[in-house]
Amino acid sequence: MRTQLNGYIVADEDAWLYRFFGYTVSSPGDIRRAVAENPPGETLTLEINSPGGSMFAGFEMYSVLRGAECDTEAEVQSLAASAASTAMLGCKRVRATPVAQVMVHNPTVTADGNQYDHRKTAKDLDKFAQSILNAYELKCRGKKTREQLKAMMDSETWMPVQEAAEAGLVDEIIGGAELLPAQVVNCVGGGLRALCGAGGLPSAAELRTKKAALDAQNGEPGETPAEEPDQADERERLAVSLSVKKHY
Repeated sequence: MRTQLNGYIVADEDAWLYRFFGYTVSSPGDIRRAVAENPPGETLTLEINSPGGSMFAGFEMYSVLRGAECDTEAEVQSLAASAASTAMLGCKRVRATPVAQVMVHNPTVTADGNQYDHRKTAKDLDKFAQSILNAYELKCRGKKTREQLKAMMDSETWMPVQEAAEAGLVDEIIGGAELLPAQVVNCVGGGLRALCGAGGLPSAAELRTKKAALDAQNGEPGETPAEEPDQADERERLAVSLSVKKHY
């Protein structure tokens, strides 16, 4: 059975909202349903085309896939970036096309407060990064040390399929293509912003406000109970992100 991990990775409770406004997103619930519905004896193939998103939602996807009783494989068709690069490693095998890219980097979070709050947030981010490194290190099986993987995250590393396979993050190049080693290229500004889609997703809090305004205009009750403003803001602050949109 084949299923998709497309678009941004978001929490289950936010997925309906993004889809209402026409965004393509994936949530842990999608993966749980795919695992549950996969026919006995069949391999569950997860087609990945994602720039990442919520770190904790990506962690949940990873854990669901890692614990699945069925055979699982990831198929990176275009991009497995940030949270998607973690989620894919829950599969027993990772395959990628010759044009695929894998990107790893450190988590980011929106924070406020005094100097002590910010120092604690920085320490928390270091701890979040350790969890990500656990998934990478287990997959790489010694091809990269933990220190090397951390350096890759620190520098935000984009990998063509050759580099991802050399690092141990990809097991197989689809089609059995024999590719020359990837060459180092000099980077110039401007390209990635257009390719990755500058701006990314609006926050779920912004979309809830927009949805409430539409409901009020149409004289309809909201589809979900309204959150108190401080609760919504706190949940948004804690929605640690690993997505491309935070950097371009």
